[in-house]
Amino acid sequence: MTSKEIKNRQKKIYNLLTDRRLKEAFGILSELIAILQDGHISDKLNEIETSYKYMIRYMLDGFNDPERKKIYDKLVLSTYNLTDLVTEILLEKESGDFYYSKKRYQNIQPPGYLQRCFEEVDNAINNLSLNSLLEDNENNDEEKFRLKQETEHTGLELFTAIMTNYPTNETDYQSIGNAINEQIFPVQTTCLIISALTLNLLHRYDEKKLHILLDGYSSPAEEIKQRALCGALIIIYMYKERLALTPSIAERIESLKENSNFCTDSRNIFLQFIKSRETERISRKFTEELLPEMMKISPSLYKKIKPDELMSDINSLEKNPEWQEILDEAGITDKLKELSNLQMEGADVFMSTFSNLKSFPFFSEAGNWLLPFSTDHTSLRNIFNSGEGSVSFKSIITSSRFLCNSDKYSFCLSLTQVPDAQRKMMISQFSNEGSEMENIEKEEAMLTANKKGENISNQYLQDLYRFFKLFPRKNEFSDPFATDLNLLHVPILESIFSGEESLRLIGELYFRKDYYTDALEIFNILAEKQQSSSELYQKTGYCLQMIGDHEKALEAYLKAEMIHPDSVWTLRRIAQCYRNLKKPEMALEYYHRVEKLRPDNLSVELNIGHCYLEQKDYGAALRHYFKVDYLDPKSTKAWRPIAWCSFLIGKSEQARRYYEKILEDKPSALDFMNAGHVEFALGNIRKAIEYYRNSITLEDGDMKKFMQNFKQDTPELIDAGISSNDIPILLDQLMYSITD
Repeated sequence: MTSKEIKNRQKKIYNLLTDRRLKEAFGILSELIAILQDGHISDKLNEIETSYKYMIRYMLDGFNDPERKKIYDKLVLSTYNLTDLVTEILLEKESGDFYYSKKRYQNIQPPGYLQRCFEEVDNAINNLSLNSLLEDNENNDEEKFRLKQETEHTGLELFTAIMTNYPTNETDYQSIGNAINEQIFPVQTTCLIISALTLNLLHRYDEKKLHILLDGYSSPAEEIKQRALCGALIIIYMYKERLALTPSIAERIESLKENSNFCTDSRNIFLQFIKSRETERISRKFTEELLPEMMKISPSLYKKIKPDELMSDINSLEKNPEWQEILDEAGITDKLKELSNLQMEGADVFMSTFSNLKSFPFFSEAGNWLLPFSTDHTSLRNIFNSGEGSVSFKSIITSSRFLCNSDKYSFCLSLTQVPDAQRKMMISQFSNEGSEMENIEKEEAMLTANKKGENISNQYLQDLYRFFKLFPRKNEFSDPFATDLNLLHVPILESIFSGEESLRLIGELYFRKDYYTDALEIFNILAEKQQSSSELYQKTGYCLQMIGDHEKALEAYLKAEMIHPDSVWTLRRIAQCYRNLKKPEMALEYYHRVEKLRPDNLSVELNIGHCYLEQKDYGAALRHYFKVDYLDPKSTKAWRPIAWCSFLIGKSEQARRYYEKILEDKPSALDFMNAGHVEFALGNIRKAIEYYRNSITLEDGDMKKFMQNFKQDTPELIDAGISSNDIPILLDQLMYSITD
């Protein structure tokens, strides 16, 4: 059986267990066990199935067992665990994935491999510490560098050993737990251990390991604390179905809630999960909108700036008002401002920028993607060892909260590719220019000291995101960011976010980011608690409208109107819903109410005209369209409805005048078709055919689409006095004119 087939069967068993279809799950699992030919594992399955059959028999016999649910949940959980074990053994033999290639190497090592990794890390750290205590004249730089490399190497070996540690024995549980809880290692090493444990749990669920990860939240080091919580919340979401089968993690969460910061930190991470969902959208905006526009304006920009100014002072680019005009005209200023605002609120705006800087050998090691940034890392030896400005540069890059750890390494590693002299000059200039940035960072640090944890978790989640999206063998890992990571859908976490303040913050973020289904879920909960809130009903209605449920949206808007009857925004939305529900007479009632509150509003007048048009009251529609045309002569918005209504009521000459103006101003295929209808009605057949041909040309010669649109308009043509017998003749002549 291939690894793909094994994984597919594993997934099928998981789905069956989620649906509580145990008998079918037993059947597929039995097939996998048959391949193993392991009597001990086969006996385990028989034991589970026999217990299940006994439970069913007791139920059929009418025994009311208060422990039945508990026993049932234990059987389901045991089946999950046995499935994990069986598929792990099978995949170990068949799979060429990154995980299994590393695990096979460890399987040929002597027993106690993980313990030896811990010891080697401990020895390497101690040797480096002893070396640092030597006097300067005794201290050999090359020896110190070698010891640093040894520490980094053993740390990565430990990372891989923990990541692939399954199944786990009691000694290994204790070693991993001590490493996280007892402050045995430096913060950077402990962070690496936490990341390895997170990847391990994503591969195979283990309740004991999840408890160890949650233990990390008790660490006095904020870096460890936040990383542990990020990992734990991801694991809890990914295994929410399985976690419902045992009470221990739920009890642990309830215990952690006694810490006043736990709920706040969990909420912040939840908000960051939501922001991570728009990373791809931001990247597309940058690569597909901003960069192409920047490339387009480059020639214009260089014409506006003197070559000598450009070469002598790069800041002239920022100060040239003509450049700003070019940016404004191209719409780039607004896009840059939008990206800047997203960056300030913690969104990941640098994913696309640094995605091409992950090909350095440094990133061939999985652990380095999740390593806290350190200027002492040996791969950055030539960047921070000496030179003017290196100290300032070190401080700026380390303290920057806008770059995640992975991107800081990318940025610094890219500098290693620059010749030494140029690199020193760049670092010096960067340090000089960065002094103002450093002051801003310091001021922000003072103002937001309590947000240190939020910044750490945000950067760590960005590191994780890059690993799962950019690591060369990313497809071989379970990507949590491919899911919604909506923690409200995890029953054991629900109470953390049940307060109105938390629900409001989460709901508003979903709403701002256009995740209307998720926002709706929260607004419905809040609406039950605050039934007198017009704003909540407005937002509920808007969410429903955006997902296409106009009927329920209307119900919500009507509730908002009852609370706040004179809200123009609500009245217009109600009218819009009625139009979408094909009730123009009801929409008209509300638009007239808006008209009284906002007289001479062009948009309202247009919509009133549209409602009359939909009711076939063309004369009334024209009065409102002409009013729009009179109030704003420069606008072309009313031209098309005026022209069409004029045609429908037989004022073909008036319709022709408006279509002549429309055809001079970027006409569409439908504009040419409608102008052709007018000429047809006036008896100008040749002109009508010319316009129809233009319409077909604008649709890339799609005659079928033209005929569909023409057929829809046939009743109006007949009402305009055109003989139904003349229509097919004209269409045939149109075909002749195209093919001849």
